[in-house]
Amino acid sequence: MNQRRRGMALLVVMVIVTLVALAAYGFNQQMTDAYRSSQLQIERAQARLTAMSAIDALSLSLEQPRGDRLSWHRDAPETFAAVPIEAETGATDDSEPQWSFSVLAPANSSSPDLPMETPKAWRFGLTNESAKINLMVLDQWARAEPGQATKALMNLPGMDLGMAQALMRAYDINDTPAATASSLSDRLGAFANENTTATEGGSSSGDNDAAQRTRNWARGWTGGDWDENYQLDSLELSLMGEQGFPNQSNSADSPAAAATLAWRDYLTFDSGQRNESLAGRPRVFLNGSDLQKLHQDLLEIWPADWANFVIAVRQFGIRQKQSASRGGAVLSATPGNLWTPDFSIPAAVRIESALELVGARVEIPQPKEKPLPLRSPFSDEFGDPGNYIRCLVDEVTVHPSTVIVGQVDVMEAPRPVLLGVPAMTPEIADQIIERRGSSGGSFLSDGTGASRETIAWLFVENVVDLPTFLKLQPWITVGGDCYHAQIVAFRDSLSPTFRCTVTLDGSTPDIALRNFRSWSAWGKGFSIDDLRGKLSTNTNLDHDRSHLP
Repeated sequence: MNQRRRGMALLVVMVIVTLVALAAYGFNQQMTDAYRSSQLQIERAQARLTAMSAIDALSLSLEQPRGDRLSWHRDAPETFAAVPIEAETGATDDSEPQWSFSVLAPANSSSPDLPMETPKAWRFGLTNESAKINLMVLDQWARAEPGQATKALMNLPGMDLGMAQALMRAYDINDTPAATASSLSDRLGAFANENTTATEGGSSSGDNDAAQRTRNWARGWTGGDWDENYQLDSLELSLMGEQGFPNQSNSADSPAAAATLAWRDYLTFDSGQRNESLAGRPRVFLNGSDLQKLHQDLLEIWPADWANFVIAVRQFGIRQKQSASRGGAVLSATPGNLWTPDFSIPAAVRIESALELVGARVEIPQPKEKPLPLRSPFSDEFGDPGNYIRCLVDEVTVHPSTVIVGQVDVMEAPRPVLLGVPAMTPEIADQIIERRGSSGGSFLSDGTGASRETIAWLFVENVVDLPTFLKLQPWITVGGDCYHAQIVAFRDSLSPTFRCTVTLDGSTPDIALRNFRSWSAWGKGFSIDDLRGKLSTNTNLDHDRSHLP
């Protein structure tokens, strides 16, 4: 009997030990899961902070004068590929992988070739928003040339007249497309036939048209690339269906199609630049009321005869223009350095464009004598056009505001965007694309050493004549202060990533972040190998996660 009790006691002890062991195992598993979960949250936070560090680094670069960073966003891809947030010293195969970030943008066919192993729909770098049409300035384009807003929108791939008109109504753009009516009549008829057909079941075509237009806008804005990873996956291809854009290949073998035909690559709400010279100095406002201060400001950047001539134009106006063509007859007149301004005479004339000073002539009234003719120092007789034209477009301004919004960058804008600019013709647009492509899009040389850092190169290289240049100048620029970027923060193939897009607006005194959006819920979007690029020297990004239990 006692032996039975001892056996039962042993059994009870074994059961208790087993239960305690199971409880301990369960507790250990819970602790392990809690550790893994907390570690995962820590790594997610580290990934997000890495992306924020990337934004801070880009903002710091954007604070530099525009002349120091004209091509920073696209000509040095190694500075945007797998950038570690901490400098690596003595890295070995057993080194801990570093948190890094890559900055990505859609590939742009108008940009110079980039060193990539295989063609992709994206590149390392940022997108210059000034290479797009700013919807906020289309109203100004329409006022400058009736029908221009409609024409600009209709140049976009896949755009129809109904969608263009809906966009203009949404942003109160009053455009009278008289000049473009004939060229758009065929498209208008096709659009009307498409959208006035009664739907099955007798439903109202108006509501159906509005819904269809909304779907068309969403599809057009993204190009079908809903998760913004610059390629179409199988789901996106199925959503495109048979309603893809004309000439778009709905094939996974054509990843560049989405980037090429997305309206977000041609349109923007954020483009502009500080009203400053390439050196970062505020431009001199030519229409200030204090002529003595204006003269002093001009003397800080220009010779005395240039400054004197500007004062003469403000006081007495332009009397006569010299021939705009090079080699024209030189009018007999007094140089500006032989005339001293009288600042007691108030300003009577506004300068509409600094280019009006080229080849101009002013007559200074003289008591009891004939007017004194004053000839412009801004002419071929006195110097290289590349010098004085550059100074006129870069160092002075007729805009009183500190920011100029919506000018189009002629060194980067694709052809559909260039064609939308007022006074732009297909011939001029084709010449611009050909010239900038002949030297790899270089801002520093046209092949002969002349600079292309300002729009002056269009006139200096005879792409346009002076009257056309006067019409184009208000709408075009070189460079910009607003950039869009996709940032992916990563460490290795097993760590969480953080993917976001953001527009950095450097036209404000403090860099403003606009349109920030996280894409992490959509997945990495890119492989770790792609994010590293061939330019990365970090070979330890896929290091074994042995530090985790």
